[in-house]
Amino acid sequence: MKRLVICLVTMLLIVGLYAPANAAWADRFPGPEVSGPGNAKAPGAVIDTLTPELKYKIVGSLSYIYIFDGDKSLTTLDEQFSKRPKPILMARVNSSSFRVPEGVLVSGHSYYWYVQSIHAPGSRSEAVKDSSTLHFYTTKGLK
Repeated sequence: MKRLVICLVTMLLIVGLYAPANAAWADRFPGPEVSGPGNAKAPGAVIDTLTPELKYKIVGSLSYIYIFDGDKSLTTLDEQFSKRPKPILMARVNSSSFRVPEGVLVSGHSYYWYVQSIHAPGSRSEAVKDSSTLHFYTTKGLK
């Protein structure tokens, strides 16, 4: 019985050391910020290009941009994203802007996007933060 108690106490100490006991650290970590194009509410700002330059401020050592088709994403769920909508584009970013490549967006559709930054990836003090989401709509007839 004494061994069982010692074993349980040791396990609790180990879990305490490796668990994100540093949750306050994650709260202090600033998240990325998006600046455009787009608005906070759908359908968002109207844009007249299929290759917009998305602008943002990243933080942390690893950042990704996600773009979703606002017209289809509610029916396209992905296990990787915990049954959230599947992005039409996911790219690692390391600058303050990202030009959407040709062929990703189509005219006459609504889209939304956000940036995710990760501080200290893979460590016990890892913190993942998402920016706010911006929505935009591509005008019809763009090629």
